[in-house]
Amino acid sequence: MSDKMNGMQVTAENEVDLIQGLLHAADYKNDEEMQKTVEIKRNGKVYFYFKIRPLGEEELLDARKKAAVMMPNPANPKLPPVEKEIRLDEFSAWKIYFATVDPEKVWDAPEVIQGLKAKGFPVLRGIDVINTVLRAGEKDKIDADIDKLSGFYDTEMTEEEYAKN
Repeated sequence: MSDKMNGMQVTAENEVDLIQGLLHAADYKNDEEMQKTVEIKRNGKVYFYFKIRPLGEEELLDARKKAAVMMPNPANPKLPPVEKEIRLDEFSAWKIYFATVDPEKVWDAPEVIQGLKAKGFPVLRGIDVINTVLRAGEKDKIDADIDKLSGFYDTEMTEEEYAKN
């Protein structure tokens, strides 16, 4: 067997390495080396921390779908509804939720939900907790970290390339 792939000749000798590499790359969601610990720190005090991991395309699409406001299809009301807008606060919260390692222990912890309800906050689920306890800037920074872990900023753009675009 011999195929050219990105300038690399795949032969019987290195096919096992290729297969092992593909299998290892597929396990990025569980790779602890790709996870990052996020600390929620205010005025020098760490309130809590949790780990985030990279997201796959399917998870990002699911987060977008959950945050979308739908409307009847203008072409024909009998067709499936179309996306009207994205609620950015919900989209960000869903990304954080999906990227959190063990969200059940952080965002869905019954003690947290009950404690917030006792304080008068309207929380029913994990993203409600995220939207209640995280400030806008904190969510934005975590969102950017998730994007970096997910490979969106893997290529560095030089100032010259930026100027050309």
